[in-house]
Amino acid sequence: MSAETMIMIITLTSASMSIVFLVSVLGESKPDAKKLTKILGKENIEKVKNAKDDEEIKKVILSLSKKQKTKLKTLLESQDIRLAVNALKEHIRDEKPNPID
Repeated sequence: MSAETMIMIITLTSASMSIVFLVSVLGESKPDAKKLTKILGKENIEKVKNAKDDEEIKKVILSLSKKQKTKLKTLLESQDIRLAVNALKEHIRDEKPNPID
């Protein structure tokens, strides 16, 4: 096997491996109840469930530690608090019980 062929094989292999790595790392992560519970903690989830309106949910989000806020922003891929409120309403307050559990 010539050197040129080896170089070509190694180049193609490394390029395909890098594409697979990027797809796996940059894959879309959607928020769900389990991820939100892990980030916020059970105490804050109960506060969200008992919240009467969006303002109370917003207060819960603003009372989070800086680390929790950063994780929430990363999960939602947004800095906007309205998206966080909507995600919590959708996945926590309006959560339907799973019939399998």
